[in-house]
Amino acid sequence: MLGRVFLDRYETIRLLGEGGMGAVYLARDSEQDEPVVVKVMHQHIATEPKFRERFGQETVLMQSFQHPNAVGFLDACADDPKAPCIVMEYVPGITLDKLLARNRRFSPARVRRLLAQFCDVLQAAHDAGIIHRDLKPANLMVADPDTPHEILKVMDFVVAEMVESEGNHRDRPAEYAVGTPGYMPPEQVRGEAMDHRGDLYSVGVILYQLLSGRLPFQGETTMEILMAQAEANPPSFESLGLGEQVPPAVEAVIRSCLAAEAEDRPACAGQLGQDYEAALSKAFTKRPATVPAPQEGRPGLDTKSDPNAFVEQMEAWMPEQIARYKLEGFVQEAGGKITGNAAGMVRVRLVRSPVKSVFSELAYLLGKRPHDGPIDMELLLKKKVGQDNLLLITVKLRPTVGGRLPLHPEWTVRCEKIIRMLKAYLMSKS
Repeated sequence: MLGRVFLDRYETIRLLGEGGMGAVYLARDSEQDEPVVVKVMHQHIATEPKFRERFGQETVLMQSFQHPNAVGFLDACADDPKAPCIVMEYVPGITLDKLLARNRRFSPARVRRLLAQFCDVLQAAHDAGIIHRDLKPANLMVADPDTPHEILKVMDFVVAEMVESEGNHRDRPAEYAVGTPGYMPPEQVRGEAMDHRGDLYSVGVILYQLLSGRLPFQGETTMEILMAQAEANPPSFESLGLGEQVPPAVEAVIRSCLAAEAEDRPACAGQLGQDYEAALSKAFTKRPATVPAPQEGRPGLDTKSDPNAFVEQMEAWMPEQIARYKLEGFVQEAGGKITGNAAGMVRVRLVRSPVKSVFSELAYLLGKRPHDGPIDMELLLKKKVGQDNLLLITVKLRPTVGGRLPLHPEWTVRCEKIIRMLKAYLMSKS
């Protein structure tokens, strides 16, 4: 199949993956000279009417639904008797399951960024009468992985289902109702009718997995997984040793998605996104507003000159409350904690470098030089006169050990990386 040209313009270059129905290839669009993805039905099932029907359905779905967070449809050929194909946009990145394996777990703030995009595309799909039916990390692409600019894209509508305006499901043979064990809602396991809230159950499983690094229901066989899903509640995050990382309010939202009965789940994807956002915000605002006493000889933010700090000033177009909320996400992902929180003032301790490449390059210095150790960050948040939603932010970075700044160039590099990451969270300008 490599080197074959589809639709007189898409030449396959290499195999990206295979599934039960077809293979996915990276290809080149000869007219646009751009990479694309070609999904080709396996030849041994290309003549089977039921599989051709399902493949054709995916074509119809992708043609009718376009969204920034869904892999875009470009072209299709359903008439080729040997190899019907669908041509889709190429998304440079990796699937969410591979990204999770690389990271082990995600912070609640990082999950929030991905969930906002996830809920947006699902709400649009559900509004269009489309139920995905097989949501799982392997069917979610992440562009710009491991950066604050991660973009999530939903793919593989191969078992998606259209719902008529009256809410009735189109007739489909029973064997078509196929999902992935561990992510399927109980009603889908039982072979019953499934509405959009079945997708929300799958989202709940994904959220649990991202935050804990494991599925909520486990077993050695498919049947054991389905039995655990039907009979037990998933372990609490506290029992997994993650009670401090995952706020109870966030866990409550996830458990609402995993409710056995569809009517007990969030009403829609948009509501789920709002519930998670509110839960995370509630957890952040409950932190005590205490400011530790300043250390002697360590100048604060109100000084006019501070030679013992790396100083950066920036602007953020948002109220202070929103900036503080976004700052919480930065701190969680950067591997730190807030040590002081008062009106107009935030103090943070970063215990590791937020940029893995810099950290790895300096690993041999760990514990020997202060620029690769913990960093104290101080932020002064001040409204610009006459513009309530414009914040002037002064950021100062110092080694926790105090004293003069390190003279090593890696110290400056690390500080600049931290500032860039902070700006990405705050969407600020210098």
